Amino acid sequence: MQQELKEIKLKFRKAMNGIVSHHMRAQGADYKINFGLTLPLLKQIAAETQPNAQLATELWNDTAVRESMMLAPMVYPIEAFTEAEADRWLDTMPNTEVADICCKFLFSQLPFALRKACEWSHSDKPLQQYTAFQLTSAWLIAHPESPETSRLEPVANAAITQALGKRDNRSFAAVNMLKQAMRHDTLASHILSALRAKADTDEKVKALLDELAEEQLLYREFSGRDSL
Repeated sequence: MQQELKEIKLKFRKAMNGIVSHHMRAQGADYKINFGLTLPLLKQIAAETQPNAQLATELWNDTAVRESMMLAPMVYPIEAFTEAEADRWLDTMPNTEVADICCKFLFSQLPFALRKACEWSHSDKPLQQYTAFQLTSAWLIAHPESPETSRLEPVANAAITQALGKRDNRSFAAVNMLKQAMRHDTLASHILSALRAKADTDEKVKALLDELAEEQLLYREFSGRDSL
C-alpha cells in the first residue's frame, strides 16, 4: 500500500503544472500542497490505478494534497463505499472543487445517492448543501430516463429556496440543478408548479420561473420533444 502511494505521489510530481498551481493560489485555492494537475491527468492516473478502498481512504485522509483528495473518489470501488463513509467524506469535504469531483465520479453512482441527496440538501452547512445540489445534477445527467426522479422533490424544494437567496456557490449549484431538472418531466412539473404558485407576488420568483421555463423549452426543441 505504501509503495503504491509513493508511486502515485511520484506521478503527481512528474505531472506538476506550476502555472496552473500558481493561478489557483492567486484565485484563493486553499491547499497546503497543490501540484496543479488537470482533470484529464488525474483521470489518466486513476485509469492506471487498481480500485482499492483502503488506498482511496488513505488518499482522502491526505488532506494536505489537493490531488490526493481529488483522486480518492476516482479509485474507490463503488460497491465498497458505504453510507457511513459518504457521511464522513461529506463532513471532511474541503471545498467545492473536491465536492464536484466526488459527485461526478463517486457519489452519483452510489445505490443510495438519492437518499443522501435528499438528506444533505437540508443541511445547515453551505458546502454540504452545495454538494447535495451537485450530486443531484450529476445523478440526473447519469440517469436521463430514470422513473425515480420524483424522489428528488425535497432536493428541488431546497434548491428553489437557495436559488432565490444570496448569490453564492450554493445558489449557483441550486440553479444548475433546477435547470438540469427541466429535462425530467415529473420533476420539472413539480418545480414549475411550486414557482407558479407564488410568482404573481414576487419578481425574483417570476424571473427564476421564466429562466427555467425557457430552459425546458430549449431542451424540448433541441431533443425534438413536444412541449407540455
